[in-house]
Amino acid sequence: MMTHSAHEAEQSLSTDFRQAMRHVASAVYLITSRGPDGDAGMTATAACSLSFDPMSVLICVNRSASLMRTLETSGKFVLNILSREDEAIANAFGSPAGKDSRFVNGDWYDVAGMPALRSSLSSIACDVANTMDFGTHRVFAGVVRQVDNRQDLEELLYCNGQFRHLANQ
Repeated sequence: MMTHSAHEAEQSLSTDFRQAMRHVASAVYLITSRGPDGDAGMTATAACSLSFDPMSVLICVNRSASLMRTLETSGKFVLNILSREDEAIANAFGSPAGKDSRFVNGDWYDVAGMPALRSSLSSIACDVANTMDFGTHRVFAGVVRQVDNRQDLEELLYCNGQFRHLANQ
């Protein structure tokens, strides 16, 4: 059984860790997939390149997220790297409210049989190669099958609880 002071120390550590992670500027991603129940997606900042041989990425998804079932059944996903003009879509996919109308807005197209966002900087179609559960999340390693890059768009970043972008210098 955890003592009162141990519980307070754990809560303090949790608060400090969350604050530390808020200071990290991160790209904003939209992870999308298509399964028997239709299209699903979520906004994420926990994604990165993994390897160039084989070309692969990592995504981290809370196991309680609505996207989990679709990822598990389809075994495929698209990692959309969001542009500055995608902020409203990032907000829509980052909230549990309106889950059924998320794909109403945006310029969507199919890549490898999955929904991809045409206004994103890049759309990277992947097949799930491996998974690992850690804490509340499942880490997916995806092997890259197709990449669609777009030009003349600005990045969307997230830092300190706000969307941001790099200043042109």
